[in-house]
Amino acid sequence: MLRYSPFVLLIASSLLSLSCADDTVVQTSSIDVQWDRDAIAVFEAAQSFSVVTEDVVPPENLPDLDDEQMAFNDMVNQLIIEAMQKEPVCLTLVPTNEVTPENQPDLWAANGLAQTTEGGYYYECVGGWWWGYWGWYWDSCAYWRPTYVEWDIGSLLIPVGPPPAEGEDPELIFAGLAQSVLGTGAGTETKVRAAVDAIFQQWPDPRTCTTP
Repeated sequence: MLRYSPFVLLIASSLLSLSCADDTVVQTSSIDVQWDRDAIAVFEAAQSFSVVTEDVVPPENLPDLDDEQMAFNDMVNQLIIEAMQKEPVCLTLVPTNEVTPENQPDLWAANGLAQTTEGGYYYECVGGWWWGYWGWYWDSCAYWRPTYVEWDIGSLLIPVGPPPAEGEDPELIFAGLAQSVLGTGAGTETKVRAAVDAIFQQWPDPRTCTTP
């Protein structure tokens, strides 16, 4: 049964990346995708996939997350399903509740969400009067005044890997990390959908989907 698959260990360890991610974020978003080039044959052979949901993960394997982290989000899973069934991925979904030891997908995908607060200074140009050779004059940018500001950064991690063989450790062969400043621009669901699509647009084995 999937409930006892060691693949969930891959998800737990991958989620640790959220706290180690690069915090250099632009106002729109940043996308970082990495994949194992030695596993290209796995991508080329894959025909099916499934997503990890919280109900199939044993409690002892659930990641130790804080109040601003979340794993196996249902909305993100649905967006992953949509993205992996269309170009350039074009894989067939095996619903999680239909997975058995005899009916295993070629690849598993999961998701983790996190929010962190970052801070920094921006400098505002301030005008002032100065005494010079010709007397007093006005300088529209006499000095720079620093102001400390904080902003919330949302992170989305999507790891993908094949089901491990009996007694072997799980292997992560594809991972996408998206980060964006929260509270700016589009709504959260719109941002997450755009991030998921952008991650899978960098799929290592791009395909053209065929209509049944």
